[in-house]
Amino acid sequence: MSVEKDPAIGSLTPGSLCHSIYTELYNRFFNAQDRKDDEHPWGVEEGDATSIRLHNTAYGFAAAIAGAVGGDGGSEGGVLMEYLRKSGGDMSGLLRAHYGFEAGAGDRTLMAAYAREDGAGVRFPEDIDVRGGILLSGRRVIAYDPEDGRVTVSAASLDLGDTALASQASILVGADDSGVRIAPAGITIGGNDVFHGGNANRDDADWTMRDARVAGSLSVAGVVELSGTLRALHGAELGIEGRRMALLREDELAASCHLSFGEGYGIRMGGATVLNRVSEREVQLSGAGGNLLLGGGQTGRIRLLSGLMDTDDSYMLLSPHGAASFPASLTVRHDFGEMLLSSYRTDSADEGIVIHRRLRFGSDSGPYLCGQDGGVALHGCFERTLPDSGTVERTALAMTLRYLFSVADTVEDDVPKGVLSIGTDAAAVLFDVPVRSVASFEIAGSATRLADGVLYLSDGLFLSAAKDGIMHYGNAYMTGDVTSERFTPGLAGKGWAVQRNRTTGSTRATFDEVTVRKRMRVYELEIQRTEVVPGALWISHSFRGDTVERIH
Repeated sequence: MSVEKDPAIGSLTPGSLCHSIYTELYNRFFNAQDRKDDEHPWGVEEGDATSIRLHNTAYGFAAAIAGAVGGDGGSEGGVLMEYLRKSGGDMSGLLRAHYGFEAGAGDRTLMAAYAREDGAGVRFPEDIDVRGGILLSGRRVIAYDPEDGRVTVSAASLDLGDTALASQASILVGADDSGVRIAPAGITIGGNDVFHGGNANRDDADWTMRDARVAGSLSVAGVVELSGTLRALHGAELGIEGRRMALLREDELAASCHLSFGEGYGIRMGGATVLNRVSEREVQLSGAGGNLLLGGGQTGRIRLLSGLMDTDDSYMLLSPHGAASFPASLTVRHDFGEMLLSSYRTDSADEGIVIHRRLRFGSDSGPYLCGQDGGVALHGCFERTLPDSGTVERTALAMTLRYLFSVADTVEDDVPKGVLSIGTDAAAVLFDVPVRSVASFEIAGSATRLADGVLYLSDGLFLSAAKDGIMHYGNAYMTGDVTSERFTPGLAGKGWAVQRNRTTGSTRATFDEVTVRKRMRVYELEIQRTEVVPGALWISHSFRGDTVERIH
């Protein structure tokens, strides 16, 4: 499906609010992408499908923002109409001021929010006038009754923390006849005095009580027997014979002894067993319903002292010395990138390794092999030094190997045939050693081919090796001179030649001897020397002999 640019983008008025927001958003979206180049073939470039989607996305955001601010073109309305204007007004929505707030009247600050390193709060420089009660978390906690002058504090409990509570009179908790009263003269509960250091804490006194709270240390010389739950929520120490073996403090349990578990028992977290003694010789370490993590920021290294086996105990996946085995499959990625290498298996005859990206040699910038157009491509580069500047220039090249269907080889055969295609953007292919072929060398799309002892140029025209030379099949057309290996013109010269005079355009031939079996026509005859062996020589101004009769 093709991607089309929103036609509304072209109708935006330059300089308008929507056009300015759209331009800024698109530039930021586009600059956040990888540009398309040789190293990023999947990158984005202006005008492609990804760029058009970024245009449409930027316009969608700009239209929504501009409509919200201006109310679809007007000065009022929009999704921001419920917010307080900078010039003031009545609010019907929520007021947020997360980075500071002050309020007052008559140019006087009556309430201000503040934040310091030790905390944050609200400061009231003036008196606080509360006609009703004070609500905390939606509940009326503090109230004042002006008729009897009583302040009522209503809560489930009142925790004063480290604050000292002082009173010149008494403090009553509960009703007068059944409550607890604390006065300077003493403490009474329901009108009865409370025992204290003057009439308690004796060695010969036994105590039976329901609840007790000890403010200091509790020392027991004998045996402590508990029939309920022991709580030590502020730390605990356990040991034997005066030696501390377990210490519980803050968020740490420190042990100075061995932890021993029976079969089927171990350590649980969140209801899941993370450490379990499976049998007398086997221990299982698991995650608590999630991942099992080994190591951390403070871990120098993890040393494998024994082999890591598979679940069936059939293969050693990783030995202590680094030998690895992956019997099921293998997948390799770099950081969070795409898959680089994986293994596959269809059956015993079809299994192997798949290189999904590039297979480089030498370094991460060296030549590499990759799959391309159904074949294999070798990418590399050559270097040359520029003579003027002396700088080294690198030029990238590529070569592809792939199989193609051959129409010419399949014409006379019902079985489809293919050819191995070698393609490259280099100027030529240079071989450092001789090139050999078992059959022949051919030119694609042409009848020209070189076979054993024969050079075929076209149908019926070829050169063939004879016993002591070359046989030429077809007419011969020469555009230059034809001579022997060495040729010297003149009477005392040697060799032979058929040459064209570039000045006059005439063609001349030089041979040691010429024999004409039948008729020889000469338009102009120039003879340096004449010999007749045997017989006589006839010279006539105009003479022709059609028959010759021998007379005895």
